[in-house]
Amino acid sequence: MRNKTMQELDEQYKNAREHIAAYEVGGVTYTVHSFCVGDKDINEVMERLAMQYALNEPETVTA
Repeated sequence: MRNKTMQELDEQYKNAREHIAAYEVGGVTYTVHSFCVGDKDINEVMERLAMQYALNEPETVTA
């Protein structure tokens, strides 16, 4: 598989939905452009994220 040129990528994703959000971190504002491309199974993604969160969450000890 060969690497695509920037022009080929532009053409491939020209109709992708774009979401723009601004985040402030340490007093600096960052603008993030997200492009929704491809197909994913939302159930699979949410399950994987939930498992990652559960495994990384420290256990809470109640007395």
